[in-house]
Amino acid sequence: MNSQKRPLFGLFLILIGLVLLLSNLGVISGLPGYIFSWINIFLLLAIANLFSGNYRSVLLFAALWGFFILRQYTDIQLRDYWPLILVVIGLSMLMRKRLRSQVTSTTDDSFDEINIFGGSTKKYTSTSLKGGKITNIFGGSEIDLRDCQPEKVVVIEVLTLFGGCELIVPKEWNISVDTTAIFGGFDDKREASSHKDPAVVYIKGITIFGGGSLKSTK
Repeated sequence: MNSQKRPLFGLFLILIGLVLLLSNLGVISGLPGYIFSWINIFLLLAIANLFSGNYRSVLLFAALWGFFILRQYTDIQLRDYWPLILVVIGLSMLMRKRLRSQVTSTTDDSFDEINIFGGSTKKYTSTSLKGGKITNIFGGSEIDLRDCQPEKVVVIEVLTLFGGCELIVPKEWNISVDTTAIFGGFDDKREASSHKDPAVVYIKGITIFGGGSLKSTK
């Protein structure tokens, strides 16, 4: 989502949140439940990512929305099972370090890293890096790009849901971070450099209860 659309979408979420809150407190009554439901938050996120072109995020949020909608028409009570979320988070924290495989190196010009309840450590040495995608759901990844030569414009899409992402890149790289964070963030922790590479690397995506960082050293 670009910087012009983000404030509008943020105001829209605030408005919906306030309406739902007032409805729950009984200040507003008569709202149609099939529209003003917390489940539809996933649908809103899916629509937002559709306009941003993050189609994998669209599939994720649409799947979550469909799951909870279907559960409304069964006898299973989700409130009895929500503590499993805490169990899963705890297990992912305990297992993340153990599940990280040893560093593997490749010369691929693009990458598509997916980690679900696991982790990975990769090193790329491409002489013409075109971009990549990173998806971490209850998992984490460490990607070393210090030996890569980027093309003039590189786009790296990031999706973290209860996960983390660490990119190790040269401090001379000219990087623009434009991510949407919900209880998370993406920080640039590299050392300062007086020289900047003419190529531009864009970091785009969304982090939900997760985060990411840029580093110039391990």
